Formats: sequence, structure tokens, C-alpha cells
Amino acid sequence: MSRRQSSIFNLGSLGLTFKLDESYYEDMTDSELRQTLENIAQSNLLLKLENDVFERHLLRQNPESLQTITQILETAKRVQKIVPQHVPLSPVMDGSVMTIQDKDATSLVSIQSGSRYATPSILASRIGKAGAKLVYQIATRFVITHFVFDHQMFPPITSNHRIPYAHRIEMVNTEIQQLLKELTEVERKAVKRKMYLQAQIKENEISIRETSEMRERFEKDVVEKGVDSITGKIPAEKFVRFVEECLKAADTIMERIRMKTMTTKIQKRKAKQQLKHRQELGEALRAVDFEQLNIENQDCIRKIDEKTQHMLEMKKIAGSRSIALTRHKEKLSSLVSTVNAVRAEIALRKKEMAKLQTERADVNVEIEKTQAHVKSLTELMDNFSVPEVLDCIKIHTELQKLQKVHKQLHRQRKLQQTTFKSSR
Repeated sequence: MSRRQSSIFNLGSLGLTFKLDESYYEDMTDSELRQTLENIAQSNLLLKLENDVFERHLLRQNPESLQTITQILETAKRVQKIVPQHVPLSPVMDGSVMTIQDKDATSLVSIQSGSRYATPSILASRIGKAGAKLVYQIATRFVITHFVFDHQMFPPITSNHRIPYAHRIEMVNTEIQQLLKELTEVERKAVKRKMYLQAQIKENEISIRETSEMRERFEKDVVEKGVDSITGKIPAEKFVRFVEECLKAADTIMERIRMKTMTTKIQKRKAKQQLKHRQELGEALRAVDFEQLNIENQDCIRKIDEKTQHMLEMKKIAGSRSIALTRHKEKLSSLVSTVNAVRAEIALRKKEMAKLQTERADVNVEIEKTQAHVKSLTELMDNFSVPEVLDCIKIHTELQKLQKVHKQLHRQRKLQQTTFKSSR
């Protein structure tokens, strides 16, 4: 159960006030009544804050007293039922806290409306003057004296049972420190929780992205491209191969993450050792050491500024040189392309020269053959002699006679062959 749920009592006046005489309010103007209402609301707010501090202090210092205070309030309720109702009082309920106050007394007893030990309807009922005084005497003397302060820590409280301002200031300071500690712890837990949730969100985003990529890859490689053209189905081998590739990729990523985790653990261990070493050295440090360290830091800052300025100058020089280098690279690239074109042209011309040389050798061979033929024809023409006409006529006549004889012999041969074939 939280502190608010377990809290039952508030010490001091909280929001339940009794009416003053009606004639006192009737004599006021509207502006005075408005101002009085504002003053009462401001006072009520301050009393709420004060009672909250008292409640926190009581719950933290002596929580066992709650049962005793409950018994006191039960006794007050019983007295309330017994005491005759002589003086009408008007309690006013504000929020979840109720206070009973008498006109002649300034101390109060408060109880939350949600308490399981007492109900506001009972305590908020009208009680007599003697009952209010009795409740005041029992509650304030016992609660403030025995539970709010320890007798060993603070002296007994007098002066109409009011808590001295020094004790109130000390209580407020203590509660502020306690609230600051709780706030620091809440902030630390919130930062830790935020980092954890951010890591979970990042992990979920990576998982969703990887799942989408895997789904697209599966649909592309297996569903679309893996369908057999003959059967129209997806072969099991392709699905198994796809799963094996995915498992191998997952193993690779896990191994990489494991190595990264080991590296992080080693760095964390080294950082803890360095921190421990620094804490051990910090015990032996003095103010002079810090002054010397401050001087060294200033010197280092000056050197860092000089190096930074030098680095900026070097960056400017490097930028100009980079621009010049880029320009020269572009020029070199154009020259290299020109050289490559010239080399290609030279190679082409060399091939053409080799081809022309081959053709030249062939032409030389043809020339030699032609020259030999011309030479033979020239020699033939030089040595040619024409016979006499009469001799040519005689030879031609003899040739005709021989041709006739050849024809006759050829006919005879055919006749003999025919006779031979028929005789067989």
C-alpha cells in the first residue's frame, strides 16, 4: 500500500473550519468578504502544506503510532455521541481531509475521508463546545507530544501545544531532503526505464524491418522465381536452401553481436578498474593538486586551441590542394583517354601495316611470276622463226591425207569390232 493510501491522519487545521458569528460577516462589505475568503483560502492552503509535512514526518519517524491515534479518534467519536449538542458549529469539508475546531481553541484534529478507521460523516457532525474541547485536549496533547517529536530529539512542546517554528523548519528541511532523494531515485529509474524502452523500440523496429526484408526476399526468390516450370510447384530443395542461407546469415550476425558484446564487457571492466583507481587516488589528493591540475588543463586548452587553429589552416590548405588535385585529375583523365585513343589508333595502323606487308609479299611473288612469264614469252618471241609458205602447204596437205587415212582406219576398226562381236 502506498504512503497516500496508508496515511490516515493530518496534524493541523486542513480545510474544515467553523463559521464565525453570522453578525460578524453581516457587518462586512462585499469586498471585505471577498478578501476574507481569499485570506481563508490562502491560510487553508498553507495549513494543508504544513499538515502534509507533519503527516510525512509522522509516517516516517513513528508509523506504529497510527493505531494509537486511531484509538484516540474512536474515543473522540464516542464522546461526540455522548456530549449534548449545545453550540451549533458548521464544519466545512475540503477535499478528502476534515478538521474539527472549536471557537476557543486553535489546535485541530484531521482525518482523511477515505480512512478505514473513521468516517468523515461521524466526525463532521455537529458537536458541543465541551466535546470539541475534549477532542482537542486528547488529540493534540497526545499526538503532538508523543508522535510528532521524540522526547530525546526535541524538548516538550508547550505554549498551547503549538509546534515551534524551529522544529517546523527542521521537519520541512528533512522532508525536502527526503523528497529530493525520492525524486532523484525516480529520475534515475525513469531514465533507466526510458533507455530500456528505447532499446526495445529500436529492437522491434529492426525486427520488423528484417522480417519485411526476409518476407520480400522469400516471395522474390522462392515464391516467384522458385516455381518449377513443369510441375508448377515450389521444389523443397529451394525452400530448404533458402532456410539454410537465412540460418547462416543469422549465425553470422549472432557471432558479430557476441564479439561486440565481449568487447563492450571488456571496455566496461576497464572503465570500472580506472574509476576504482581514480577513486583510490582521489583520497590522497590535496587542494594543491587540483590547482596544478587546473593550470595543466588551461595549458592543454591553450595547446588545443593552437592545434585547432593550425588544423583549420591545414584544412583550408588541404581544401585548396584538393580542388587543384581534382582539376589535375580531370586533366589527367582527359589526357589518359586521349593516350588510350592514340594507342588504339596505333594498334589499328600496325594491323593495317602488317596486312599491307603481307599483301606486298604476295604482290612481289606475283610480280616475279609475271616477270618470268614475260621473260619466257620474250625469249620465245626472240627465237620464233616463220617457215616457208610452200613447206606449210605441203605439211598441211600431208596432214589432211593423214586425217583421211585415220578416218578410214577408224571405220575399218569399227567394222572389224562389229564383225568380231557378231561372230562370237
